[in-house]
Amino acid sequence: MTNQICRDPGSFRDPSGYVFIGDNEVIRSVNPAAVPEFRALIESGALRKLVDTGLLIESEPQPVSAEEAAAFAGPRGELPEFVIRHPRVSTISYPFEWTFSQLKDAALAHLDLQIAAFDLGFVLSDATPYNMQFIEGKVLHIDVLSLRRYRPGEIWVGYNQFTRLFLLPLLLEAWRGVPFQAMLRGQTDGMSLVDAVKLLPFSKRYLSLIGLMHVTLQERAGRGAGSTQRGAATTVNLPAARFKALLGELRASIAGLKSARMAPTFWSAYANVNTYSNEMQSVKGNFVRELVKRHGVRSIWDVGGNTGDYSAAALSAGAKHAVVLDGDLDSLETAYRRRTAGEPGLLPLYVDCADPSSNQGWNQAERKGLKERVNADAVLGLAVIHHMAIGRNIPLRSVVDWFLDLAPHGIIEFVPKSDPMVQQMLQNRDDVFLDYDESNFRAYLGTRATTIAEHRFTENGRLLVAYSRRN
Repeated sequence: MTNQICRDPGSFRDPSGYVFIGDNEVIRSVNPAAVPEFRALIESGALRKLVDTGLLIESEPQPVSAEEAAAFAGPRGELPEFVIRHPRVSTISYPFEWTFSQLKDAALAHLDLQIAAFDLGFVLSDATPYNMQFIEGKVLHIDVLSLRRYRPGEIWVGYNQFTRLFLLPLLLEAWRGVPFQAMLRGQTDGMSLVDAVKLLPFSKRYLSLIGLMHVTLQERAGRGAGSTQRGAATTVNLPAARFKALLGELRASIAGLKSARMAPTFWSAYANVNTYSNEMQSVKGNFVRELVKRHGVRSIWDVGGNTGDYSAAALSAGAKHAVVLDGDLDSLETAYRRRTAGEPGLLPLYVDCADPSSNQGWNQAERKGLKERVNADAVLGLAVIHHMAIGRNIPLRSVVDWFLDLAPHGIIEFVPKSDPMVQQMLQNRDDVFLDYDESNFRAYLGTRATTIAEHRFTENGRLLVAYSRRN
């Protein structure tokens, strides 16, 4: 074990094992308390079978010697008997950054894994979407140690957690048309059932099976109890057939849910209504492809990437991963359909780049902020900096520095004040943006980066600049 490894500071809650980050892999320790269940998982063949279903992350168990164990000591001094090697996920994402379709697909994949594991005599000890990640076109569960042997008669201990973090957010958007992202970002433990009965329609809660069983009756049963149902496991005897039927019924109900948000927004159709001709869009696509080929870019972040057109261009040129960051859910749903239709390297994330995801949880380390998760070789800022500098009043120098911090290479498109889109933004406000001009943009960029290529659009005066940061 020669990799330089360090324990992820956000991995400390589960005494069964902890996550360590290696050079090109993730290593999960298996502490003594978890060894009996983990051995059963391996020796039964269930681990390999679940990996082969395409629902569980690739996992390579390996015993460790006493000398090696010290490198994987936990925060309480635990020393493991095994480690599990996993491929490193290109970009970790969180449920409050997903669209409705993404959260729905993650819920279905979680239930599919639950059902497959149950058929092999195992269950999952929790039900959090934070354990689901979008990897190479699939939604995979990444916490192997949450699998343990099924105990006859037990209830589903993750049921309440699944309800709060998967089901209720989906119902909020499906029944009320209210996006769930802000709620999940503000409540990382999920939506409470008490809030759900106030927010969800009375008719749906009483006249639909999923509403009556999983919202109304569950909320009534939990009055006066804690936030989970773990204590009830010793008193409730749930037949195995009913356990599996519960999983299957939930899956069928969730599969039928559809978002009830309003009609598609202006930005979802922006690619068709903006000031670019087809020829200009082609030039931009080629400019992106040249960047990828010039620097051997494998991962790229597309800020304000809309429906992912230029991320797709990067993937076609050889990039393996493209993250589309945008604040328009309809655009991201379109980008997600591209992913499922044959571009597995594309990952759309709901992010307001003027208010990006921040560090959260204990010691602000459990959930990493956007910058802390950046691993991109290059970044795209196409037709977006005027929205940040003028639309959100962020100083131009600060916007340029933010892009330069994200990746060593990139493309920024400077949109002048004479552009119709900027004129529209300034129509009903004073122009107080004294430094917003091309000369200052070039000066700010030049303090930290070298310009590699440029292209001027004569039609509207916009400027594409490809650059490399000087380290």
